[in-house]
Amino acid sequence: MRTLTHDQARERAQEHIDSAVAALPAQPMLTLQRDDALECDDPKDRGPRGRYEVGKTYWLDELPGGRNAEIVDVLVEHWTSHEFRVLVDHRDADDRFVSVQHTGDAFRMSVTQSLEGDLSLGASSPCIWLDGGTDD
Repeated sequence: MRTLTHDQARERAQEHIDSAVAALPAQPMLTLQRDDALECDDPKDRGPRGRYEVGKTYWLDELPGGRNAEIVDVLVEHWTSHEFRVLVDHRDADDRFVSVQHTGDAFRMSVTQSLEGDLSLGASSPCIWLDGGTDD
């Protein structure tokens, strides 16, 4: 089975991020935190080694103070109404964290609140071959 290429996975991750940000009640300034491909050392899908997980993460800067709980709730509502299932939901923790996975393309997304109160939003692909090749 062919996979997305590196560039296609980066684009899809960005599309998921853009869709989530568009659902927010206030538009943040996105500051790139991570844009990389990490080897799937222990692939969750039990597939062959040599594949990569492609991911992007942004800080959500310049959001109105004191609205993190609302922002995270809006993201979860957006995700669950757009074919994502919740994997981890720690909205009540001091360091809020929610992780979801898309039921169609298996991309994962998460929102994390740092101990300082800053939010980050990320998306990552399932394990892929960087050139889109096959498992055989």
